[in-house]
Amino acid sequence: MDKKPLAIVVGAGPGLGLALVRRFSRGGMKVGFVARRPAAVAAYQTQLDSEGLETEGFVADAGNPTAISQVVAILRDKYGEAEAVIYNAAVIEPSRFATPSGIDEAQYSAAPGWKARGDPVDFDYLMESFRTNVAGAHHLVREVAPGMIARGSGSILLTGGVLAFGPWIEWGVTSLGKAALRSLGHSLHKELTPHGVQVSTIAIHGTMAKDTPYDHQRVADAYWEVHARPRAQWEPDFHFKPHEDDGADPDA
Repeated sequence: MDKKPLAIVVGAGPGLGLALVRRFSRGGMKVGFVARRPAAVAAYQTQLDSEGLETEGFVADAGNPTAISQVVAILRDKYGEAEAVIYNAAVIEPSRFATPSGIDEAQYSAAPGWKARGDPVDFDYLMESFRTNVAGAHHLVREVAPGMIARGSGSILLTGGVLAFGPWIEWGVTSLGKAALRSLGHSLHKELTPHGVQVSTIAIHGTMAKDTPYDHQRVADAYWEVHARPRAQWEPDFHFKPHEDDGADPDA
């Protein structure tokens, strides 16, 4: 069995997700990563292999508990129990609850924009979003926590954001999901800290874009620092906020 500790990243997109895979691999860990699209996973794997990083990609939907359980089981059989687990999956789409979106696209900083949903969200959309934004994180924790508890160590890191602390009008569903994810993280922090397992939600207070204070690699470095911090410094929230006024509500 590979002696390197195992990290799992669920939600490996071309921005933060891939930066997290690289950072934890360069930190000396074997990294299993999950994304939804087969073509994307194949492309990421080719790129990571060319960089000499020890990673293994899987195609699975974060909101599909059966698929995630299968991935975790494969990684556990090959590499042992996970030492670090990151839940980075979310439905990111501008939307409102009861009125049509007031914009066609949301764009901040130098990052690509997000096309708005348009119509108000309905029951089915809200429930499907909750599966990915919150329930998938809970299921992943259920899969990895027993091994961490048995070993008496491990880190579970959840990707949060400024929207967890106050909704923005064009980001209703995303705000709801981040607030619920943060609440889940706080509950897990209380449950698992006595067992030697760290749980923290990383609150990102700005839009990630290359060569900015919110460069994906800078944010990924912060996740690594949280994972590696001593128990005396564990807190349920970690704020990535280079400037004091970052994260201001554009609708305020």
